[in-house]
Amino acid sequence: MADPVVDTHAADAAHGADAAHAAAAGGEHAASFPPFDPSLFPSQIFWFVLTFGALYLIVSTFILPSVSTVLAKRATVLKSDLDVAAQKSAEADAARTAMEKATAKARAEARAMVDAARADVQAKLAAEQAAAETRLADRVNVAEARVNEARAKALADVPSIANALARDIAAKLVPANG
Repeated sequence: MADPVVDTHAADAAHGADAAHAAAAGGEHAASFPPFDPSLFPSQIFWFVLTFGALYLIVSTFILPSVSTVLAKRATVLKSDLDVAAQKSAEADAARTAMEKATAKARAEARAMVDAARADVQAKLAAEQAAAETRLADRVNVAEARVNEARAKALADVPSIANALARDIAAKLVPANG
């Protein structure tokens, strides 16, 4: 088996020989990068123009029409979606307005019902209060009549009680002679 160090030197020597041979044959051509070689510019420009023209033809014929079709469809869908959204928004606003009106009407009806119930209760309460006042006035009148009757009776008995009392006092003050 060969020594690796010797093989590496052999490869370098062969490469060096090839480089020297190329330099002798073409001079500058072997030492420069092919795309930057001025002698190759005409063929590079020809292939560039041919490739660019073919790509332009393919893109303008096949790719751009499909892209513009997709963009047109997308714009149509977007416009229709925006129109539907605007319509739904208008419907939602109308529904909200109708709901607010219905709520206001329901509140007004509820307030009217509460006011009517309050008025009814107040009327019943006033009627009951008037009836109670009438009953109390009747009782007061009956009680006053009893008191007046008892007073009249008591006042009618006062002279006889006063006479009896005066006799008892006089009897105790004046000793009986007996």
